[in-house]
Amino acid sequence: MHLVVRNTILIGLAALGYVALWKFASDNGTFALMRAVSLRNRLPGTGEEYATEFTRWRWLDEFLRSLVTIFWPMVNGTRPGSSLMCFYFAGQGIVAWILTALEGQRRPNKENWTVISLTTAYGLLFQGLGIGIVGPLFLAFSPLGDRATSCVAVHHKTDVDAMIPATIGGIIIPTVLMSLHAPTTVSFEQKVDFVRLWQFFPLLFRLGQRVWTSLVFVRLDSYRDELAEKSPRMQRRAFCRVYIFGLCCAAITHNGTLVVSAISLLFPTFFTKDISAQFHPTNLFVPVSPFSGRQASTVGEGAHWFLQWDMTIMFLTYLVWAYFAAVKVIYPNSRLLSAPLILRLAGWCLLFGPMGAAMLAIWERDDTIFEVEEQKVKSRKLSAEELASLAQAEGKKE
Repeated sequence: MHLVVRNTILIGLAALGYVALWKFASDNGTFALMRAVSLRNRLPGTGEEYATEFTRWRWLDEFLRSLVTIFWPMVNGTRPGSSLMCFYFAGQGIVAWILTALEGQRRPNKENWTVISLTTAYGLLFQGLGIGIVGPLFLAFSPLGDRATSCVAVHHKTDVDAMIPATIGGIIIPTVLMSLHAPTTVSFEQKVDFVRLWQFFPLLFRLGQRVWTSLVFVRLDSYRDELAEKSPRMQRRAFCRVYIFGLCCAAITHNGTLVVSAISLLFPTFFTKDISAQFHPTNLFVPVSPFSGRQASTVGEGAHWFLQWDMTIMFLTYLVWAYFAAVKVIYPNSRLLSAPLILRLAGWCLLFGPMGAAMLAIWERDDTIFEVEEQKVKSRKLSAEELASLAQAEGKKE
């Protein structure tokens, strides 16, 4: 029942994603404006000409040109409200990626090469099509278990340990680089290249993870070390470090954005009139209805609406996924809806943002299962000790 309801909601969100992203962007003129700017090899909003060759593969360079066109107004500083929204999106998106990467490396998914284990392909797909469409469809393949059937551990703790350095090197640093101001800090061409490079962050993350695990495995030269790093207690600590890191990313961007937006709402004269309007909560967090008939006046406005819907559907997708992943483990006797978990998710959303809330729900689920696994290990150890004691007693009698 839980699986059917979850997947029905996720498929519905994917359909909404198509309407709110692709159909709306086509109907409101965003794609037409993008094509007009792209054909002139000009950067939207600033008008600078730039070189379109980056990889020497024409089809890929054409694709990257469209992505540069949509992301450029978000990071060039001409639309402060869009830049602030993308700052929020980036922090929450890092958490979404960490949760997905962890889920893909769980033992049942990794061993059987299930769809959910193909996280790099997933990342490249949503970079091109939008996480609001790809995300719900991808997570619909995620298994749904309970305390007895769920396995949250990975093959090696080092895979989890590599998450933090891979996220810093493969996601955070490229995001900072593409956000540098041009031409005062970097040239326009350099900034364009950084925007292009950022599109490949799933590959950069995977590369960083592989390098880190390879270096660490060289040091795991004893059988005892390998057993230790596979123990539930050791893995639980490794997961805890990653979850704390992800929660910090979510909390900093969530609360920082809320503070700036609240200032524009409560003290509108603190910023200029235009910036106050751009920082207003409704402009940042309330997407324009795809059925409103509104037309985008610039590429930047259309891109703002596109990414706003992408972010909104990402939030809904991961909250639904996290809720159903956690409810059967934390509350095994509950029915479809669990009021305590829903209330906690709502409170966590206020404190850490939607993705922070999803991460805390998955963290709670993992802790519950790791506790069960640790109890099993303790029981096996006690049984082994009891057998050893009996054997020793029998030996003394003889």
